[in-house]
Amino acid sequence: MPIKWAQESSDRRDDPVSGARIIQLTSAAAISNNIYGEQPYTSPDGTRIIIARCQDFCWDTEGSLLVHDLDRLRITMVVRRMKGVRNVFNAAWSGLLHYWTPERKLMQLSLMTLEQKELYDEEDEGASLPGDGGGSSVSPDQRYMIWMAPRLKGRGAPVFQIIRFDLQKKIREVIFEHPEIANPHLQFNPVHGKQILVQNNVGVRLKRDGSTDAYKTAGCKLFVIDANGRNQRYVPAGPPITRGITGHECFVADTGRVLFSAGWVHHSDYDWRHDPLHPGGNLFTARPGERKPRLFEAPEHKFNHVCASRCGRYFVADSHTGAGGFENGRFKPVALVIGNLETGKYRTLVENTEGSSGGNQCTHTHPYLTADNRRVIYNADPSGVPQVFAAKIPPAFLASLD
Repeated sequence: MPIKWAQESSDRRDDPVSGARIIQLTSAAAISNNIYGEQPYTSPDGTRIIIARCQDFCWDTEGSLLVHDLDRLRITMVVRRMKGVRNVFNAAWSGLLHYWTPERKLMQLSLMTLEQKELYDEEDEGASLPGDGGGSSVSPDQRYMIWMAPRLKGRGAPVFQIIRFDLQKKIREVIFEHPEIANPHLQFNPVHGKQILVQNNVGVRLKRDGSTDAYKTAGCKLFVIDANGRNQRYVPAGPPITRGITGHECFVADTGRVLFSAGWVHHSDYDWRHDPLHPGGNLFTARPGERKPRLFEAPEHKFNHVCASRCGRYFVADSHTGAGGFENGRFKPVALVIGNLETGKYRTLVENTEGSSGGNQCTHTHPYLTADNRRVIYNADPSGVPQVFAAKIPPAFLASLD
């Protein structure tokens, strides 16, 4: 069957600060979403990305998948129906995407060839499948898939489990259990896959009816386990070392370090300040087992969603700048900032994403760098309908950070 390519993109503007060309990649009267930023969903050469689409992000049980060719600015729908509205998972920058069909078939899609193949058919209606939105991961060698599932019965229940599925042997096993990993953001190390990064949602536990209960607000922490679920080591992130983290983190290539953002103090809508524990900023890198994280000093920015580049040299993050979230009675623009983790230099790439960053996840920017460091992909909703955008990084921009 021939592939039908369409044109949905349009040039929007040049950013007044950086000169980056802002291109709107999608334009349908439907929610389009770049999935998530921590494990970028791009081809290895950076020219193609996956986009999820639905009508109602909160309540739809099915969505569709589109592939966008960034060099040609053409888009094609490759999956009409998948389970969930952004239930896509991968190994970062691998170009091989995985999703479940409504009939519980596990499919693999190649961004490079657009070929699809069925990997597995889950016939057990009671078996858990991964949930929506960045909570699952695939090892770089395409051997294993991991996700979180609740266990409501048996000894020690209720508890959260990490399930590892062997894509070759078609066998699933429980490799780890923990009472406070309600939203674990599971991530294989994208280079060698020897470790799994886990978000520890301190203070949120599972109830016997399957719902969660926030019994205290200590803030998120992070730990790493080996790919087999053993050897748990905490990353110095969260209380008492930093303020509770925002819940946004990722590996920094194969450096052994983790990039994460910590929260900030909300005195009022007009008065946001960095925690006294780290007044110079809220973006950090750290290695499991270290006593303290390394602060990336940028005091004027309150960073939120983060992504490290494939090479591990740069990061991109959305930022709330200035004294507070509001100014002159209006919510302040959310910016995108790129920094060099080695030199400590940083610059604003997009002064105003035009994203509302509200309660609905599809309004969050979730920015990520493509594998070739030529573009930043992000979400925004200037028209009220969330769409996917690309900011083309000017030729000398990254060099100015070196």
